[in-house]
Amino acid sequence: MELTLGPVLFEWKREELVKFYEEVAGMDIDRVYLGEVVCTRKLALNFDDIERIAGSLIDSGKKVVLSSLAVISNEEELEFTRRLAGFPYAIEANDMSVLNIADPSKREVLAGPHITAYNAPSIEFLKETGVRHVTFPVELPRGSVLYNIRETGIEAEVFVHGKVPLAFSWRCYTSRAFGLGKTECRHHCAKYPDGMEIKTMDGEPVFTVNGTTLLSASTYTLIESVEDLRDIGVKALRISPQYRETGKIVELFRRRMRGETTAEAGLEELKGSTGGSFCNGWYMGGAGKDYIAKARSSSGAQEKGGIYG
Repeated sequence: MELTLGPVLFEWKREELVKFYEEVAGMDIDRVYLGEVVCTRKLALNFDDIERIAGSLIDSGKKVVLSSLAVISNEEELEFTRRLAGFPYAIEANDMSVLNIADPSKREVLAGPHITAYNAPSIEFLKETGVRHVTFPVELPRGSVLYNIRETGIEAEVFVHGKVPLAFSWRCYTSRAFGLGKTECRHHCAKYPDGMEIKTMDGEPVFTVNGTTLLSASTYTLIESVEDLRDIGVKALRISPQYRETGKIVELFRRRMRGETTAEAGLEELKGSTGGSFCNGWYMGGAGKDYIAKARSSSGAQEKGGIYG
């Protein structure tokens, strides 16, 4: 089972990204997704940077996949995707239009978590185009993951740690919060390197805003379910980068995969590396915002509100 690092979803400064990927080169990661999923306006790395970083990661023994935008809505974004597909690397398609730009019959194309591969027929369709690797949408419960793998034989990846991308829009939520439209971008996203927290009127965190995306308020983690994911046939576990302590999280998941620490100890250690609350409800068959403890999940008991913060 591989351990992978997803694309950086937030707006970080160029020097921060360059330093981050220098550190990633030394991490015990099998595959790195590099690119822009959310918005081309926040793209700190130019195409020369992407080529140089990809080369460095390959030299360090990593597989490199270039991630595409989740929503391609205009000519600027389409041209960005065409240029990205011009590199001689595998492509992660997060919008179905990418399958027309990067032909899976001629290169390795992977289906990202933002393509709605919820069921066996949709996965079989992707396989007919030449796609052999799918990262399941984050909403899928364990039973659906298991069923889809058994029915299709697809090489499956699952999102196991990070703020969960919930929705994408053509409009920019962050700019809107500052009274601006998407075309009036002032890069306010850069003020929130792990996203802008949104609370209810009662002060309860409900979402994280990141440009054109809404993410979970809590950090999604399947740190307790590593053995179960392996048992049901998942081939890769994806960690989504956070602004701090990504290296510690990668190392912890690797130790969990090797059986060097228990589920309970892993969860306790994770509390020291990730601020805020945790959730895992979707995989466990509950409400997405909840954390359902592994030891109690068989009885259906739920621990509400991410109490593991």
